[in-house]
Amino acid sequence: MKFGTLQNVIEQPLSTVFAVASELGFEGVELDWFDFAEAQTGGPLAPENLATIRQAASRAGVEIPSVAAHFLNRGGLADSEKEEFGLDAVRTGIGLCSDLGATFLLVPFFGPAMMTDKEAVSRLEKNLRLLAPEAEAAGVTLAIEHTLKGDDTAALLDRVNSPSIGNYWDMANCMGLGYDPLEEIAQLGQHIVRVHAKEYRQGDAPPGTPDEPHFEGLNTKPFGEGEVPVPAVLTALQQVGYDGYIVLETGKFDDARRSAMSALSLLQDLTGEEQ
Repeated sequence: MKFGTLQNVIEQPLSTVFAVASELGFEGVELDWFDFAEAQTGGPLAPENLATIRQAASRAGVEIPSVAAHFLNRGGLADSEKEEFGLDAVRTGIGLCSDLGATFLLVPFFGPAMMTDKEAVSRLEKNLRLLAPEAEAAGVTLAIEHTLKGDDTAALLDRVNSPSIGNYWDMANCMGLGYDPLEEIAQLGQHIVRVHAKEYRQGDAPPGTPDEPHFEGLNTKPFGEGEVPVPAVLTALQQVGYDGYIVLETGKFDDARRSAMSALSLLQDLTGEEQ
C-alpha cells in the first residue's frame, strides 16, 4: 500500500503542499478542487498552471494520485437539474487529472448530491456509461464516493462494467451510515479503487442510516482513537487484493502536521510499511 493525504489535511497551499507532504513522509497528495472555477483561466488549477504544479510534485518526490472534486457535492451526475453541469465538470476533471499525471478523479455524492431514489442511481449509471470511454482514453479512473450500500454499489459497478469506473471507499463514512466497514469491503471487493482514512465515534447516539446519516461523529477523535476498527479494515482490504493509496482525510486537532504524522505512523506500523 501507499499512503497519501488530502491537501487540506496538512493545511498547505499548492506552493508548499508537496514539499511539506514529502517532509512528513507521504508518498502522494490528493489535490482539493473546491470550485469548478478553480480549473478555469486565472484559477489555481487552470491549464496554464498545471505544468508548474506537476513539476513541484516531481521535485519533492511526491505523486499526485488523485484530485477531489468536492464541489460536486452540490449536485452533478445523479441530479436531474445539474446533470449537464456534472458531465461538463467531470470531463474537465478528466482533463485536469490527465494533465497533472493523476490517475483518479474523486466524484462525490454527499449533501445535496446524495442519491435518495432509484431514479438518481439510474441517472448516475447512464452517465458513468457515457463517461467511461472518455476516462479510459485519458488513463483516468472515475472513483465515486457516496452513501449507497456496498452490495448495491457492486451491482451498479458490475452493470457499468468499465475498468475506468470504481468506488472511492471511506472507512469512517460507512459507519456514519450505519454500515459495517468489514462487510462493506467484502461486498465491494475489487471495485474499491481508492480509500480514505479517517475516524468515527458514534458515542451514545443511535446508529446512523442512509436516510439520517450521523456524520457529526466523523473526526471527533484522532485517527486510531475512535471506533473505526483500523487494523481489521487494513487486513480486510489486503484480503480483497487492495494495494493502492490510503489517503488521509483525518482531523487536524491541535496541530495539522502533527496529527497527520501520527495517523501516517499508525498506518505504517499496522501494515509493516515503515518508510
